[in-house]
Parts: sequence; C-alpha cells; structure tokens
Amino acid sequence: MKRSLLALIVSLAFIITGSMAFASAPPPKPPAAPTTGFGSPQNYICNSLYNGAPIDHNNCIDFGNTDAGERCWVYIPSVLKNGTTAPVVIYLHGMFALVPPIYGPQIEHLVRQGYIVIFPEYNKGGFDGMFNDSNQYEQLARAVNAVDQALALPDVAARAELNNIFLASHSNGGNLSMGWIANGGVPVKAMIMQHPCISNEAIPAFVRTLFLGDMIEIDAAAHGPAITCPVIVVGGVKDTIAKPVQLNQIMSYLPNAATKVQYMYDEDTYGDPDLEADHVVPCQDDGVLPGWLLDLMASMGFSAFEENSDDYRIHFAAVDAALAGLTRVPFDRGKWSDGRAVNPVVKVYDPDIAGVMLYEHCDYNAGITGAYAVQLTKGVYNLGGLAARGFSNDSLSSIKIPSGWKVTLYKDDNFSGTTKVLYGNNSCLTGIGFNDVVSSIKVE
Repeated sequence: MKRSLLALIVSLAFIITGSMAFASAPPPKPPAAPTTGFGSPQNYICNSLYNGAPIDHNNCIDFGNTDAGERCWVYIPSVLKNGTTAPVVIYLHGMFALVPPIYGPQIEHLVRQGYIVIFPEYNKGGFDGMFNDSNQYEQLARAVNAVDQALALPDVAARAELNNIFLASHSNGGNLSMGWIANGGVPVKAMIMQHPCISNEAIPAFVRTLFLGDMIEIDAAAHGPAITCPVIVVGGVKDTIAKPVQLNQIMSYLPNAATKVQYMYDEDTYGDPDLEADHVVPCQDDGVLPGWLLDLMASMGFSAFEENSDDYRIHFAAVDAALAGLTRVPFDRGKWSDGRAVNPVVKVYDPDIAGVMLYEHCDYNAGITGAYAVQLTKGVYNLGGLAARGFSNDSLSSIKIPSGWKVTLYKDDNFSGTTKVLYGNNSCLTGIGFNDVVSSIKVE
C-alpha cells in the first residue's frame, strides 16, 4: 500500500513538474531577417554615403521647405551599384509619414546595395499643413517637382541612371503613384505599391473630418491607363485603410501595365510578438510623429511603427525583386523559432496564370471600372478566404472558368447552403438564380 502511495506521489510530482515546465516555456519568436536572397544584406556593397558620412537623413542632400511640403532628401551611396552610375529609387511616403526615418531601415537597405534614393516630402509640415493639406493633385505636383529638382542636382545627375528609375510607395503614396505618369512624373521602370490607399473612404469619419477635410483625391481609374511599366502591389489582409477590395480594384485600373500582380499576407499570432498585417507594417519607426497621433492610431487598431522580419521578408524583398528585373516576387516569410512556417504571402491576382475569375457585375464588369475581379486557383475558399482576396459577400454576378475546371458555388459560408456547380463561363448568374448570393466556393 505504501509503495503504491509512493508511486502515485512520484507520478503526480512528474506531472506537476512537467506541466509547470510546459506552462513556463517561452512562446516561439518570429523569424530573423533573411541572410540571403531578396530583403537580405547579401548584396550590400557599402555602409556610408558618398560624402563619407553614415547613412542618415541628417547627412544626405537635403533641400526645400518643410512647411510648404517641398522638402526632399537624396541619398547617394559611397559605392554605386554599377560602378560609376546607379539606378534610382523614388520613395513616396504615406499620409503624414513625411520624414525619412519612418522608412529609415528600408532606405538604408537600398543605399547599402548601391542605389540612389530620392525621398520627396509632399505633405505640408506643421499643424497648419496637417489640417489643410487636402488636395492630392497638389501633393503629387510637389513630389514630381522635387524629384525633377533632385535629378538635376550636379552630384545626382552625374551618377543617376535616368533610364533606370523605380517608384516605390506606401499608403497615400500609392495613389500618387497611380497618377504619376499622367501628371508629368519622370518615367519609371517599375512600380512597387505597398498597402496603396486609393480612396479615403475607409478612414474613420472623425479622422477624415479632422485631418483630411474635403480631400480631392487622385482619380486612379482615369490616370491608371497611362502606366505601362510592370506593377507589383502588396497588401495586408487586416488592413482597414487600404482594404483588399481596394487593392483588387487597382488591377482593373491598369489595363496597359506591362505586367501586374497582387499579393496579400495575413497576420500570424502563433508566437510573440505577433506578426501583423495592418496598414503601418511598412513603417519601421515613428519618426517625428507626435505621441497623441500615435495613440490615436493605436486606438484605431494600428500596430506599432517597428522594424521586424516582415519588413525585410515582404516589403524590402518586393522592391529588391523589382530592382533585379523580376515582375513576380519569390517571397519567403520564414519560420517561427520552433520551426513552424509563418503564414505565407499569397498571390491573389496574376493574369498570366490560369485561374477562375470572379466578377462583381454581369458581363464580366464590361464598361465598369472600380469593380472587383478576383482570381482563384484550385482550392477551397470560405468567406474569410474570399474576402482576403478582395471579394465582397453576396456580390458575385459573373464568372469565367478555364476549360476542364469545376466550380461549386455555395450560398452560405463554410460550404453550406444551396449550391450550383459550373463547368464553364457564365456572364450573368441571374439566369440561374444565383446572382449576389455566393458566400463560399470550391474550385477543382
């Protein structure tokens, strides 16, 4: 009896000790920055500016008036990418993210690879500017003018490859990118739009009233056809400002782009800290943003402005791939410290690959701009999966299906409710009684 009791006590001790050890085990950590490939330091060739100073906005070429929204910073590396010359990256910042330190690590990453970086501050500075800068066409004109001035500077003109200029952007800068070519911007070899915001309608009403007023927005649909270079668009599933459906609409605004592709990534809360997928992921520092504004943004659900592996593995990688001449990005989001893969970056629109196309209106959106056109490869898509690709619930009106493929439409989420099976194109689902009712889809 005593032996049995002793065995029981020892067993319980092991169980309790094991449970405590399990409970105290630290959560997995996010991946480190990559050591090779896009987004990595593999191609670094310098660590200073051409004047010998460290890579910093206080040490680079700096001209123009902040309050007028005309200031511009130009980074020239000490070692140029192609020996005596280098490609140029223009970076159009997000609304009010008007100083280089907010994107400092990405700028440094580019400069250390030998690229010239031009960062025009198109937003007016100070409180007056913050509350009275409500015309995107004026913002765009200031950015275009600042870049033209930067390229004409003797130290830049002697080194910049004018036929090798790239346009990277974030948020509001994405909509300025849509109007760049049509409004006199220097020709660019490719555009990389990170969480592009082409409409302020998703911004909370009180914020629009307080900061944006009656914003005159760039007409992306009207100016998009002027873009003929490759375009890469990257966004986050949890972005409430540049929503997935907006990013999908951009694809319809680019009928003449040489190539166009849209990628999305979702948050991953498996470890600590979480990897977010909201609007400010491309920002690596809060720069000069006042604490009250950061608190306001936090109350709206924005994550902190911080540098993490997703900056390198998603946003730095996308720009690097474009600079390397690629029109598609081989993303690698890495693994948590315990070996589990991070939720991948998903290609959600690529007209060069086979897939089912979903259209918001009958006749495949003919004559309608701004409507979604969502691409699905073979797989299963509940409402959450469809929404992450820019699909709106109960809105499907027409569909194109590749030969030999099978599509099952479901009226309810999670593959339930009434179904319709299709094997070919349908220009208007009204004819089969299934217009504006679909909530989940299987593609085989």
